[in-house]
Amino acid sequence: MTIRYLLPLPLALAVAHACAAETPAFVGEEVLVTASRLDQPLQLSLDPRAPRQPAPAADGASLLKNIPGFNVARKGGSSGDPLLRGLGGSRLAILADGGFVFGGCGGRMDPPTAYLFPDAYDVVDVVKGPQSVKLGPGLVAGGVNFERKTPRFDQPGVRFNGSLLGGSGDRNDAYADFAAGSRYGYARILASRNHGGDYRDGDGRPVHSAFDRDSQTAIVGLTPGRDTTLEVSADRSRGQAAYADRMMDGSKFDRDAWGVKLEQRRLAGWLDAVRLQLNHSYVDHVMDNFSLRPAPKMKMLGNPDREADTGRLSADLAFGDWEVTTGVDWLRDRHSKRFDVDYQQQPRLPDISFDNQGLYAEASTPLGAQGRLISGLRRDATLAVLEAASNKGIRAENRYHMDSGFVRYELKTGGWTHYVGLGQAQRAPDYWELNRNGRLGKESNLQLDAGLLYQDDKLQGSLSAYLSRVGDFILVDNNSPQKARNVDARRYGLESEARWRFAPQWTLSGSVAWAWAANLDDGRPLAQTPPLEGKLGLKWDNGRYGAGAALRAAQRQDRVAPGQGNIVGQDIGAAPGFATLSLDAGWKISKRFKLLAGIDNVFNRAYAESVSRGGDMVAGYTRTTRVNEPGRTLWTKLQVEL
Repeated sequence: MTIRYLLPLPLALAVAHACAAETPAFVGEEVLVTASRLDQPLQLSLDPRAPRQPAPAADGASLLKNIPGFNVARKGGSSGDPLLRGLGGSRLAILADGGFVFGGCGGRMDPPTAYLFPDAYDVVDVVKGPQSVKLGPGLVAGGVNFERKTPRFDQPGVRFNGSLLGGSGDRNDAYADFAAGSRYGYARILASRNHGGDYRDGDGRPVHSAFDRDSQTAIVGLTPGRDTTLEVSADRSRGQAAYADRMMDGSKFDRDAWGVKLEQRRLAGWLDAVRLQLNHSYVDHVMDNFSLRPAPKMKMLGNPDREADTGRLSADLAFGDWEVTTGVDWLRDRHSKRFDVDYQQQPRLPDISFDNQGLYAEASTPLGAQGRLISGLRRDATLAVLEAASNKGIRAENRYHMDSGFVRYELKTGGWTHYVGLGQAQRAPDYWELNRNGRLGKESNLQLDAGLLYQDDKLQGSLSAYLSRVGDFILVDNNSPQKARNVDARRYGLESEARWRFAPQWTLSGSVAWAWAANLDDGRPLAQTPPLEGKLGLKWDNGRYGAGAALRAAQRQDRVAPGQGNIVGQDIGAAPGFATLSLDAGWKISKRFKLLAGIDNVFNRAYAESVSRGGDMVAGYTRTTRVNEPGRTLWTKLQVEL
């Protein structure tokens, strides 16, 4: 009997067991997770190490894809570009431990999430829409912060977390997290290795998609008192990735970074905490057409790099019923490039640089017996310098001043939370956009958000709606001589999640996400907007054994604008709808060990996401309209916690 018939067996046994006997009260830890849950209005926190369905994420974008409203533009086996409600790139802020992460490639080979392996972080915080000012400038779509939070040691001890994963397409991951400390401080070492070979799509065609990534992190923290923390961290990442959507691959993705955090709490009755944070990141990237594919007659190579320094000084204040966080942050961002096969002998040419200074304040206060008012304001000044080497021999300076802010009212009555919020976020054109058109104006998103959440012992759910007007939306337009231009756009959409534990060991979950957008200047759809999508999951878990099934379906997308889009990608044409089924099972061997297994795309469907990149000609591979998703995929994962 083949493994494809064995994997669903635990699910069948679970159904039979539930029908044959009365189920005991649920006392175990949840083993399988099929969807995220909104914990508070427009914000959610994820445990990136929690088992989830389908296959465990290989990078940050793969993790975010599990959240309703997120999609990923696939290019190969890794390094996909995440979009929230159809908006990605610089409209979606990506941070690691509070510091901005940037890629170096002018063709978006390495979006920020390509350098972030989810298991190496303790929590992932997501903000949807312009409903925060603390994560930095330009939250037109929202923000994501991958964060490490090392718990204090009250007494001397050690902790260990690790995992091993193997799957189809030569996929194998390994991860280890070791920490030791006492009440005076701690030391932590994290390491991960991710590898994948070429996967096959649902028609059995190999996709040029192999990748490798190794990363290491060292963290040292001093805690001389319960209210004082000084932490220093260092990150090192090395990788490479093959791509099916272009004529070159990423043969080198090197990133070195360090960070410093200083926090002092309980300074005075009105001063809860003061925090200082500094981060440095350097990315060195090589792209070529010969290292990871058959060498052509004419070799091509590019070597961009990017150096970014960020800092933030903030304070938590309390004035009566008001809780206020205020601060300043700054960014220094430098990009350069060089070409030719003997690139190491060539000088680096400065390309585009950015300097940003921001001032912000975010506050909340009770309003009425069960209500709460949250608001924030932010002011940013950005200087973008286009060097002569990348701007037709002319050095140019662009200055932008951005005003962002929001106000939101929340009302809790019983298990219900109702909210309505109005927010604005402005951003300056980014590196990729200015490379196309150095005279772009700033972009401004004015957005109304409203919704409700419900939670009790058995049922949790949320419903959110948004209406957005984006002034001077920066549209990448391959049909225009300018290549990028400002237009006005309108957007609206709905998202909903629900999770119902209808029996002690059974849970039914589901989600729906729908987005609609129009380019008002051209009178046509706003490109790269994903179609209606829904997910349905069924899970059985008795505390030791678990099994689940997840169905995902997306509607056909006919509202497209070929040749237009954003820095992530451009529309190709109408995209067919699809539906896929995933199955998985879990065994909690002991308190310290969990074994998980699954099969994704059970019926081996050949399909592609509507926002995925177009396939390119790669010698030895079949070219497809879009880069197809993996076909039937088997995986198993062992998790250890000591």
